[in-house]
Amino acid sequence: MRRGASWRGKDNLRGLVLSGGESRRMGQDKGLITQESLAWVNRAGQILQKAGVSVSVMIRETQRLEYQTAVLPDFELLPDLDLPVGGPLKGLLSFHRYYPLQNVLVLPADMPDLTTEVVHELIEFREQRPDAEAWVFEQGAHLQPFPGIYSYKLLAEVLDKAERQGLTKFGLLNLLESANTAHKIFEGQSAVFKNYNHPQDLTPQRPSQPHG
Repeated sequence: MRRGASWRGKDNLRGLVLSGGESRRMGQDKGLITQESLAWVNRAGQILQKAGVSVSVMIRETQRLEYQTAVLPDFELLPDLDLPVGGPLKGLLSFHRYYPLQNVLVLPADMPDLTTEVVHELIEFREQRPDAEAWVFEQGAHLQPFPGIYSYKLLAEVLDKAERQGLTKFGLLNLLESANTAHKIFEGQSAVFKNYNHPQDLTPQRPSQPHG
């Protein structure tokens, strides 16, 4: 078990990029889509890195060979684990197995409009609400699970329930609604939360997004 740290600050906060989806609708691995010579998975990792946290990238074991050559050497590759859940929650709980005493700042690889400034805002919000178990933005009366900060205590509880077959819903929104979640009203453009899922989302007119 890895050594824990104090609750506040970044000393027990680690960054996680989720890039283990099968990308069926896109027709290609979204994490490896490149804009201006930078793969989306690396762009997401750099956003987290610039926010001051170390970075892990969660993938499926079948992606390992491609990602070993594509992912920047600063980022740690982690294959997801055999757990009784699916979707993004599987990535979060796999991370918790690897780092059981680390809180996690997580975002997916397929949000290329996200900026470092938005992530910094979320980190600062967490400092204002240390009593919560999770920290996310609220935009248009909807909670946005990404970017999100999830405490190791919350993930431990969820993993325990999952392993005892106590989970009936695996969606992150269900998790956020049942947990002690602090949510900050987002006042910027809603486009930063857009997931790119279809080839038509990739238009030649769309410029590569700044790294923040």
